[in-house]
Amino acid sequence: MALHYEQWKQEHAALLETFPQKKVFMLFTGGKDSSAILWLLLKASREFGFTFETSTARYPLQVFPDGEVEKLDAYWRSEGVEITWHDVNTSDDLLADAEARGENPCRACHRTKRTYLFSHLATLNYELNDIVLIMSFSLWDLVSYSLEYLVDGLYSVHSSTGHDDRVLRTSQRFYPVIELNDGFTIFKPLLKYNEQEIQQVVSEQGFPLSEVACAYKRYTPKRILFEYYRQANAFFDYDRVLKYVKSSFQIHDVAEYSHLSTSDFVKKML
Repeated sequence: MALHYEQWKQEHAALLETFPQKKVFMLFTGGKDSSAILWLLLKASREFGFTFETSTARYPLQVFPDGEVEKLDAYWRSEGVEITWHDVNTSDDLLADAEARGENPCRACHRTKRTYLFSHLATLNYELNDIVLIMSFSLWDLVSYSLEYLVDGLYSVHSSTGHDDRVLRTSQRFYPVIELNDGFTIFKPLLKYNEQEIQQVVSEQGFPLSEVACAYKRYTPKRILFEYYRQANAFFDYDRVLKYVKSSFQIHDVAEYSHLSTSDFVKKML
């Protein structure tokens, strides 16, 4: 399906109507997915009467040089969006050291960003049940997680290690909206859309995108899979993907997350 604001709005209207009473917090990366989400949120905020905070953790530093930040910041300010650019006070040497030890540097990067996110959420003057965290995941991400889960779960000799945690962590990726036991809500607005549908919006709207590639991108398997999807011009259907995963793998229902606290979710799931 094409990514049209009106259709997207109708699907998520019940959730969007709660946003005026919430602290809506969006993670912006400068890529096409987060740019499309920012466009959707901006239109929805004017129609539903809510405000939202847009933040970026400038890490790795190599990915966010001053010139890129200035370009993105200038465009979105002209559209009425003020992005908060956070320095995480961590050197890119952390990633080089991880690579030298044989560790995937992407995991070290994720830990750094997760620590930043958790510490920043703790500074917000809102109760947890009033916070909505907006995350940029697409349908292509979801298909890639499915393949990753298949390979790691069925064929890996280490598949029994941390199995329960891995199932819980992987399962949450398949649901657009998750509400935790303290009311904290996670919303993934693009989870049902293919890259072609997102790219069409980006092209039509003329969003500037970050053009600096991460030096460690080769450590992210989904980037390789994405290139295959592009070459095959692959289109996926969210309902069929979810149905297949539920029938083929062991994944938790979305209701399983209602017992988790925000602290547990941020530390274990993200």
